[in-house]
Formats: sequence, structure tokens, C-alpha cells
Amino acid sequence: MSRWQEWVSARTLSLYTFREHLGPFVFGLVIFTFIMLMNQVARQFQSLAGKGLGAKVIIEIFLLSIPLTIAVTIPMAVLVATMAAFGRLAGDNEIAAMRANGVGFHQILVPTIIGALLLSVATVWFNDTVLPESNHRLSQLMQDIQRTKPTVVLEEKRFNDPTGLGDYRIEPDRLNRETNMMYGLRIFDMSDMSVQRTILADSGRLDYTTNQEDAVLTLWDGQIHHRDITQPGEYEVLDFKRQQLVMRGVSSRLDRAREDSRLRSDREMDLGTLLENVRVEQAKIDTAREELRTVVTSHVATLVRDTFAVLANDTIGRSAVRRQAPVDQERFQANTVERLSQAIDYASRQRSKYLVEYHKKFAIPFACLIFILVGAPIGVRAKRGGYGFAMGLSTLVFVFYYMALTGGEDLADRRFLPPWLAMWLANIVFLLLGIWLFNRASRDSPTRKLKLPKWWPRRRFVA
Repeated sequence: MSRWQEWVSARTLSLYTFREHLGPFVFGLVIFTFIMLMNQVARQFQSLAGKGLGAKVIIEIFLLSIPLTIAVTIPMAVLVATMAAFGRLAGDNEIAAMRANGVGFHQILVPTIIGALLLSVATVWFNDTVLPESNHRLSQLMQDIQRTKPTVVLEEKRFNDPTGLGDYRIEPDRLNRETNMMYGLRIFDMSDMSVQRTILADSGRLDYTTNQEDAVLTLWDGQIHHRDITQPGEYEVLDFKRQQLVMRGVSSRLDRAREDSRLRSDREMDLGTLLENVRVEQAKIDTAREELRTVVTSHVATLVRDTFAVLANDTIGRSAVRRQAPVDQERFQANTVERLSQAIDYASRQRSKYLVEYHKKFAIPFACLIFILVGAPIGVRAKRGGYGFAMGLSTLVFVFYYMALTGGEDLADRRFLPPWLAMWLANIVFLLLGIWLFNRASRDSPTRKLKLPKWWPRRRFVA
């Protein structure tokens, strides 16, 4: 057989193998998407029940949830298709027949890998364009549905401005959107610039008043730190068991905020917006660090100057009274250092969050390529496993993959790992597993040896 005939034969058989993937891929994509979609809608059922929603709104929620589900189920469907296709071909001895005709295992995989690569690129485009918009519209719709719960628009560990006027800045450590409760609250009262007022509370609840325009923030077990800048020598700390704050015009402001497309979470941003936010947060970190360096240097210089002043007073026999800066100045410097440190920490967390989402938009789609290397050898060994075996085993594999992905995301949020490594670590692990399985499948295949140069060790290459 000539080389041209061998090439045509290999191409025909490889394309035949690729076509075997289409049916299982569509089947797996539909089944997994339906299951995950039902699970997601079921989790939101409690918040949707009793709202008097029409069929149009329910259908809209259902449709807007599809892109988020598809972005995850595409790699799962690729794994199912690969296992099912190679399992059937191996069970019917077609893989052995192809190898007997000189088509190596790697040649059989070439069209499948090319198809997975194209699918990965298309999924990256999907994650960059369709997914952020659908997530944003779904978030807006859910906020509109739950407008009777003002806590729904607040975000954890982030400064929130419910009134939109800058009167109050609320930073909750944890939110329970079902009960409308907030925990670990810090509230900065900016309504009067001549007064520095900070409220710390163990828990709180934000509710609308009867007119549905204003909101009442009820706080439990906390302290109020009060300082009037016109009286620098006074600083008050008041403990309370229960405290209430009335916020005017919250409802109308929240409605406008929901319509503002600029107010987006990291999962509602495209790649360009994520990178822009990374640059903004990095600029904030650099500015805060420079300011912190200046404050610390100034404070150290003051301490050194006062120390030498004390030594000079002792030398000339005067009273050793240390010239201290006013108490308010020292307190101001300490508060400035704390504020800048918190600003750096917050900006660093935000920057890490944006980078995690940026790398996630690439890591999950390119898992399609990696699952080809994992699924094909397993399918060949399993042989007549069928769709049921392929779906069951692929679900188990993807559960481990998703656990590694979410674990990496958590480590990145805690800044234990760089965001890129946290998102690609699961891919790296499964890539190594896929290479090992592929080598095992190629080494165990009973086919003829390739024609190699005399100077090359033949025992290394067995098709």
C-alpha cells in the first residue's frame, strides 16, 4: 500500500471515529444540562415560591440559567462522548482493525483532538460574550423578584452604599439572603462630615418600611464609636443591645442600581472588563502602599525626634518630659495605618477574585482537550460499557475535577495560591493522568512497528 493510500485510509478511519462522538456528545450535553438546570431551578424554588410570578417570568429564569449550565456541561459531554465512542469501537474490535491497518492510536485521536480544540475556542468565546450577559440579566431579574428583601443587593465583605448618597457605608462579613440577616457588620456613618461615627454590630437586618421606599436597619449587640472633630480631645464608645437606623429612599435607589449595567459582579464581566478591574485594583494597591509607606516613615521620624529630645532634656538637667504629639494626632496616624492596611487587603482580595474568574473562562473550556486524553484510553479498556457506563464514570471524573477547581478557587481567594495556578491546577493534574493513560493504551496495543531510522531505538516506538 502506498503512502498516499495509507494516508487516505487513516484519514477515513479517523473521521469515522470522530463521527462516532457526535451522538454521545449531544446525548450527554442534553442530559447533563437538563439535570443541572433542574437542580439550579430547584435551589431557587424557595425564593420564587409565593411571589405570584407568571409563566413568562419562570420561562425567562429557565432560559437565562441555561448558558451558565452549558458552560460546565460541555466538558462533561466531551468526556461522555469520548468514553462511549471508543468503548463501542473497542467492543466491536474496530480499534484493533484500524491498528492492524497501520493506523496508530494517536492517529485515531487526531480528528477528535482537533474537534475538541475548536470546541474549546468556541466555549471561550461563549464564556466571554454570552455568559456574562446572561448572568447579569439573571441577576437583575432575581433582584427585581426579591425586591421586598433589600439585603439581596448587598455583597459580602464589600462596602455597600444602599442609599446611593454616600450617607452610609455597610460592610457585612456574611449574608443570609433567605432570612435577610447580616453578620459581622461595620457601618460608617458619613451623613455628617464633622462627626466620625463607626458602628460595629454582631448582626443586623435590613427591611423595607410600609411605604416600600425607605428601609430600617436593625442592629444587635454592638458598639458605636463616636468622635467630633471639633472637640479633638473626646472619643466616645457606646455599647448597645439593639439599635435602629432609618435610610431614606432606599427602594428607588436600588431599582436604579439594578438597571445600571456598570454594577456587575465578577461573573457578569467579560475578559476585557476583568483585566481592566485587575489594573484598577492594582493601582489602588500601589497607591495605598505608597501612602502607607509615607505615613509609617513620618511616624518613625516623629518617634526618633521625640527620643532625641528626651535625651537632650536629660543631658542639660531639665525635666525629662517627652515631647509627644497630641493624642489625636497619634490616634489619627494609627487609624490611617489601619485604614490603608484594610484597603490594601480588600483590593488584593478583589484583584485575586477578578483574576480567578479570568483564568476560569479559559481553564474550563480547555478541559475538553484534556478529557479526550483521559476518556479515550478508559473507553478502550471498558469496551462495551455503553452510555450508562460512560455517563456514570464521566460524572465521577468530573466531580473530582470540579472539586479540584472549586478548591483551587477557594485557595486563590485566601491567597494561598496564585489565581492562574489555582484555576489550572486541576487541568494540570488531569493532563498528567491523561498522558499516562494514553501511553499505557499505546504501549499495550498489538500493532505493527513504525518504520524508524536505524539509529533510533525501535523499542521506544510501538504504535
